[in-house]
Amino acid sequence: MTEHFFLYDTESLASLASEETIKQGLDYFTANRVFDLDCSEHTLSALVEGSVSDEPHSVNLTRSNDDQLTLECSCDNPKESTCKHCIATLYAYADKYYAENTQLNGAIEEAILERVKKGRNEVQIKQLSGSLHFGTWQASSIISATYRKQVYQVQIRSVEQRNNYCTCPDLASNRLGTCKHIEAVIHFIEKQPTYKNESQSSPSISYSYLSWDSATHPQIKLHRSTQVDDQLAQIFNDYFDDNHVFKGQLPEDFFQFRDRLYGFDDFQQGEDAIRFVRQLSEDSVHKLRAQEITRQIKSSDGLLPGIRARLFPYQIEGVAFLASTGKALLADDMGLGKTLQAIAASTWLADHSGVERILITCPASLKHQWHREIEKFTGHQAQIIQGGPETRQVQYRAEKLFFIINYELILRDLSVISRILKPDLLILDEAQRIKNWKTKIASTIKLISTRYAFVLTGTPLENRIEDLYSLLQVVDARVLGPLWRCMLDFHITDERGKILGYRNLSELRQRLAPVMLRRDRSLVKDQLPSRTEVRLDIAMTDAQLELHDHALSSAGRLAHTARKRPLTPSEQNRLMAALQQARMACNAAGLVDKETAGSPKLDELNRLLEELCLQSNRKVVIFSQWERMTAMIEKNVKKLGLGSVRLHGGVPVHKRGELMDQFSDNDAIQVFISTDAGGVGLNLQAATLLINMDMPWNPAVLDQRIARIHRLGQKENVQIFLLLAENSYEQQVAKLVQGKRNLFDNVINPEGTEDVVGVSKKMLETIIDDLGTEHISTPGEKTTALEQGVLTEPTRDSDAITITDDGEADKQLHQFIEQLQNRFSSRIVQIQGTNGGLLVVLNQLNPQDEEFVQTLSNIVPVTLISTTTLTGLQHLGMVANLVDTPNTTILYENKAETSPANPLLKLAQEKLRAAETLLEGNCNAGVMELLGSALLATVATLAKITQIPSIETATIWMYSEALPKELLTSDQAATIIRICSLSHATDIPKILINQSMEDTKLFIGTCFDERQD
Repeated sequence: MTEHFFLYDTESLASLASEETIKQGLDYFTANRVFDLDCSEHTLSALVEGSVSDEPHSVNLTRSNDDQLTLECSCDNPKESTCKHCIATLYAYADKYYAENTQLNGAIEEAILERVKKGRNEVQIKQLSGSLHFGTWQASSIISATYRKQVYQVQIRSVEQRNNYCTCPDLASNRLGTCKHIEAVIHFIEKQPTYKNESQSSPSISYSYLSWDSATHPQIKLHRSTQVDDQLAQIFNDYFDDNHVFKGQLPEDFFQFRDRLYGFDDFQQGEDAIRFVRQLSEDSVHKLRAQEITRQIKSSDGLLPGIRARLFPYQIEGVAFLASTGKALLADDMGLGKTLQAIAASTWLADHSGVERILITCPASLKHQWHREIEKFTGHQAQIIQGGPETRQVQYRAEKLFFIINYELILRDLSVISRILKPDLLILDEAQRIKNWKTKIASTIKLISTRYAFVLTGTPLENRIEDLYSLLQVVDARVLGPLWRCMLDFHITDERGKILGYRNLSELRQRLAPVMLRRDRSLVKDQLPSRTEVRLDIAMTDAQLELHDHALSSAGRLAHTARKRPLTPSEQNRLMAALQQARMACNAAGLVDKETAGSPKLDELNRLLEELCLQSNRKVVIFSQWERMTAMIEKNVKKLGLGSVRLHGGVPVHKRGELMDQFSDNDAIQVFISTDAGGVGLNLQAATLLINMDMPWNPAVLDQRIARIHRLGQKENVQIFLLLAENSYEQQVAKLVQGKRNLFDNVINPEGTEDVVGVSKKMLETIIDDLGTEHISTPGEKTTALEQGVLTEPTRDSDAITITDDGEADKQLHQFIEQLQNRFSSRIVQIQGTNGGLLVVLNQLNPQDEEFVQTLSNIVPVTLISTTTLTGLQHLGMVANLVDTPNTTILYENKAETSPANPLLKLAQEKLRAAETLLEGNCNAGVMELLGSALLATVATLAKITQIPSIETATIWMYSEALPKELLTSDQAATIIRICSLSHATDIPKILINQSMEDTKLFIGTCFDERQD
């Protein structure tokens, strides 16, 4: 038991329930399903919303006289005594306890407390080596923001000070000096009976580390042990000041410092410090290369080799920006040619920087448009990724430069992309799709590791600054820093933490400038005809008003609850559904009651069509968010005798081009009716009139609609109508949209002048704080998501063989497996039936194996994978646990024990890349040491050990262990020893460094290929 009877942590929860039940309880707690929490000395009670019914479960936890815990829940849970609702209640109590018993002095303390709570409640740990006060641990989250279990390594150096290290991305970016994994280990250590006695002795080893004491500028600092010999003390004095802060020039002097430490076993270089210096070195090299790339591209006079078009000067600037920056956000306004600029920049990188595979991720409706543009402007071929899993596996192996995929497939194919495609460049089109950093798509996209990334969107900020934060995590997370700091620097909040406005926007614009380029339509205004915008306010009928007011009344009751506590998921859904109903009623009562015919908006539409289409023979595009509304519009249009086409989410992507062609080429088709499924990717310049039947609450959606007709290629003046219901919630949405547009203009526009943009408190209270919370799913929004291709059902290859209980099929399958067993014999670890085919897990892959499988794949689809690859990808969160998935059947399993994957191989590649970066920048310092470390990490992988041999003991270890076990050849061992012996030498000839680089790349590449094939 912990400090308080009902206060449980991860370790103590494990005594109550299974790991799966704990995970489910944590999911329920984080989803705000627990409410009406009440606690006394002997009882803890709460209501917990279930997953099926709105009727909550009643939970009662009781403390008996002999300090035993009794758990009761109204749910029917026959499997185990403790249910997820009870676990969720304990999590909710812990959260409340920490909030009430912790004094916070600011945002930093609050951010740290959040990690303390998560560490105690969400992390599992295991000690790997060392002592309680100085050792190495393994940590993994019960649930993960990336939806894949991640395993990290924690180095504990001090329980009292924030100078510990973890390999997780949060520690690398949060500027707090701690993370939930570190806090989990510290919490465990502090509970141990022997901790206080051990903590009295300081570590006998000195070490360097990266300190974030200032939370803005990191420093390399030194921890000196109590006993340091004179020679080591002199080195410390040469490089560190009296406050133990590194005082030399970075990165040059740091590498000299490392050279002088050769032979001192009582000093440890912190990996966090090394990574920081390495990043500084890479930044310096990149800056020089960027200047040269920019010069070469801008001297092309608009004609880039390999591009079949003369680019405008602003487009050449965009190409140079993308290619030279490498990871950048191109936020040009719609119609300025972001696609062409990205194609040109990526082609340039392919020709000059070794880019061999480019992955373009875009909405499903734009895949074929990207394909056409690539073939039109370049001599390269593109592969569209589509079809069933087996088909896609083949497509990823195509000999093409460009690969085009929609966002939804990324969720399914991440492991294949990482294992087979291994893209050098990632292009995200319509990148606002990942604006919510909490979503599965956003989290998964950020797991794709590439050297370069182009993020393309005309609307990088749609609702709030956090949209930008999510996009910049792909580009450069250092620009805005951690989320807690970003909120602190740029937000104005009320006493409840709700955002009232935004401040310090000039500073924000300065930070964005190096990685974001934004140009608006004024660049091509002389090529665009004028446009006029008209807003029409239309009265509602009594039926509309009744539905509208009832919906707002329901929303108001839920909003009142929201001011007292967080809403549960079903309450959030009901709130957003009520607000959607109010908006739908503004269009037509029939959208809500499914019975009432007609509406004043439809009457006004008829008037406009009669005047502008029937009498003036103009073509018109009509937008509405709701598919049912477009059906009503189509019915009216037909009554008027006008030809029309209608696009919505149910229209297959490959048929949408047909609709555009009919509208553009057929004079009899005057009306194009569309939901926001047609808001992107359609060129409808044949129209000169656009009618918006409703106001989307995102200004970007409205701009996308307008850009369908008012774009390059339009020859006539354009009229735009917006129909709003009088005295309605829809008009409040229009005000909110204007506020968002104001924020956008003053953050994204480099010419922005405002430093503070406010959202009135009255509006927040009236519109329930922020109506742009689009991560909450509602019926209306789900429809829109389906129309835009956001949500799609998993596809299956109709020709794939499905494993069934049919006798003949079983017989055929058994014979097939026997063939595999005869071929691979003892190398087989497991054969799994999954997704209509077979996954064969081998402990070692040979080049001939794939050829053999190809001869059998016409019988049953087969994929081969090594245990090292499978386990490594699982540890890295790149694949789910295939064994536990519902559609997976274990058909054969070798019971022989297998060893887990060794993450040191990935570390070896990272060190090799760092050495290459230094060498490219003519910086030889540190290169040989990185090469030596990379080689030893690879050797450790071959030996299946988790600790890298030290350079001092490497020779003895290789001749006593590696060579007798035939892990290395004699020539390989001699090469490694030679490079390691040079790692601390000075004035090494360049030719020797280059030769060492080639030898290292050859050795590591061979080992990596054997484990990844």
